[in-house]
Formats: sequence, C-alpha cells, structure tokens
Amino acid sequence: VGMGIAILTTLFYAGVSFGGLVLIVLGLAIGGGAGAVIAKRIPMTAMPQLVAAFHSLVGLAAVMVAAAALYAPDVLADADTGYDAMTDAIAAFEQTELFAPFDSKYDRFLRGEAELTREEELGRLLFFSQQFTNCNLCHQLRTSPVAADETFSNYEYHNIGVPRNPELQEDLGRSLVDNGLKNNVDAPENAGKFKVPTLRNVAVTGPYMHNGVFTDLRTVILFYNKYNSRAEARQINPETGQVWGAPEVAQNISVKELETGPALEDARIDALVAFLKTLTDARYEPLLSDPETAR
Repeated sequence: VGMGIAILTTLFYAGVSFGGLVLIVLGLAIGGGAGAVIAKRIPMTAMPQLVAAFHSLVGLAAVMVAAAALYAPDVLADADTGYDAMTDAIAAFEQTELFAPFDSKYDRFLRGEAELTREEELGRLLFFSQQFTNCNLCHQLRTSPVAADETFSNYEYHNIGVPRNPELQEDLGRSLVDNGLKNNVDAPENAGKFKVPTLRNVAVTGPYMHNGVFTDLRTVILFYNKYNSRAEARQINPETGQVWGAPEVAQNISVKELETGPALEDARIDALVAFLKTLTDARYEPLLSDPETAR
C-alpha cells in the first residue's frame, strides 16, 4: 500500500491529473476488456509514468512473493519481522559481486590488468601516504595499501565541520541543523557526526557531503586542505568565491585527523582527484566523460 501511494504521488507530481490517477488505478485493478477501455481514457503524455508505475507495482509483487517464500508467508505483515527480513536480504545482496564488483580501473591495476597514468599514480601514493595526506586515516579499512577488497571507509563517525547548504535550507523553507548521529543516538558527543562514506564511485555521485553543499569533487579536497593551509586563497570556497562557511555543528569536530599532514599544492590536489576517478566501477566509467559528473 505504501509503495502504491508513493507511486501515485510520483505520477501526480509528474503532471498526471487526479482523474487520470483514478483511471490508472481502475485500469490496473479491473484489467481485461474493461481495463482496456479505461486505459484508452489515459492521455498519451501519461504513458511513460504509467509504464514506470506498472513496473514498480510488478516489482513490489515480486518482492512480496520472494519474501514469503524465503522467510515466512506473513513475514511482511508485521513491521519488525518485515524490516528484519529486508535487512537480512539487503545485507546478502551487498555481499554479491553485482553490488561490489571490484572492477574499477584501480582494481584492474592491482590485478595487473591496467596501468595508472603518472597523475593517477601520484594520487594513489599520496592517498595511502602516512606523511603527505590524511586521506587514509578515515578512508582505508584494510592494513595493506594494496588490499584487493579495500572499501575506502573505516566506517567510523566524524564531524568534519561541513557548512550548511543554503540552497537546501531554501528548498526546505526553514532553517534546519542536521545533527547527524545524534539524531539516532542522542548523546552530546555525537552531534554533527556522520559515517565515513566509501570513496568508490565518488567521482560520479556528487553533490558531496551529507547535505550536498559541494558540487565539485575538487572542492571537497580543497575543503579538507583548508585545515592545513594558512594561505589566504585556501580559505576561499571556489564554488562561492567566499570564505568557507561556518560548520553546521561546531562541536565535536575531528580536528586531530583533519589537521594531520601538510597543506597540498594544486598539482597534488589534481592528482588526488585523478586517483579518486579510478575508483569508479567499470559500468559507471562512461559517466566520467560527462563534464557534469567528472569535474
């Protein structure tokens, strides 16, 4: 029911009238000749949304059948058992090769199937360095810098002083402070902390940070670099031309980690960006040629 409501809401905001929604529901429910007659009343402009809605409904039905067969016939009748089953199923999927193929250029490099450019190699060396950057303090899980199953997150929670996103505040129509982990585990020391994300596919999954405040991947590295640079120019957000915004949550900032390592010059910043692009799954590599996703 919830999925159906979501689908109908999506159709409504996509421009399908309320009457059209009723016709769609009736057409799907009645089927056969009567359904065909009703379907003829649906404007052609609504057909793409209808097809998407139909596929979603079919997918929902398949999920219900599979859940009943795998767990129990009434597993989705109760919220707790339903969420437990979904959690178990999602966890199983996340362990499959489909979810984590480890076939990026970086992975192929580790297997001797690809070569990194000089810039990408410099970025790799800087990333895993214990001396020149602080990247791997939070974005390296395995002890070896050449581990074949590196996820590029240690799964800790940190507050790195990300500023508010004024556009998000405007869209919401109100001022909102996102306290991160504290919203789920209500303790003062959790305010402003978010789980360290994986960096796999980071080059094609902007905008960045928990609130989407940065558009460009290079801006993200410059944001980190501001903690280690005293240069006036490094205290300017290139996307706004203004001084970096104040932290959304000022307490609990991971100053020790953020101030580890020296300031980076432009060549090294560009090298890190180049290396991060090599973490893109093979199926998403065509997106790197899109200037909107590969800046």
